[in-house]
Amino acid sequence: MFNTMPARNLAQLLQIPFKMVSSTLDSLRSVLNVPEDESQPVRLFHLSFRDFLQDSERCSDSRFRVDEKERHTSLFRKCMSHISQLQENVCELWGPGVLITEIPGDTIRKGMPAHVQYACRYWLDHCRLGNPMAVEEDIKTIRQFLEQDFLHWLEGLSLIGEVSDGVHMIIALEEILSVSYNAH
Repeated sequence: MFNTMPARNLAQLLQIPFKMVSSTLDSLRSVLNVPEDESQPVRLFHLSFRDFLQDSERCSDSRFRVDEKERHTSLFRKCMSHISQLQENVCELWGPGVLITEIPGDTIRKGMPAHVQYACRYWLDHCRLGNPMAVEEDIKTIRQFLEQDFLHWLEGLSLIGEVSDGVHMIIALEEILSVSYNAH
């Protein structure tokens, strides 16, 4: 993951029951900082733990080892699922042309919860690192995103103040699609 988030938002991002996430996190308290306050993000105590889980030579038990490409591809797909659920005027604003500074933070958090914000910000990073473009289904997902969800995604980015990053993401997506298209 590229950013920390509270356990409840993590469960929403991964589309799994909170109880399952909570139970798993409880058993990992020796390596994770799992705050009692559910609004606070879960954090690694040591970044070396992440490196350990991804290194097949150091983490010899396959039950614990994490395949980085596979996890990024999975997170890419989860992010795209959340983006596909965005709707026009997701925060139910009172009119066009409203300044972001005029929108209460609670209104933005209600329409764009942390897991949706994460999806909007990081889907392309997960795509790039997971390289799902070898799978036709993922190429269709990108096509659907561009045809149906692009404007909703831009609206979401504008609500969280990340439109400039969106421009860079589209340029990077064009490069990824160009490489993918040439490979096929």
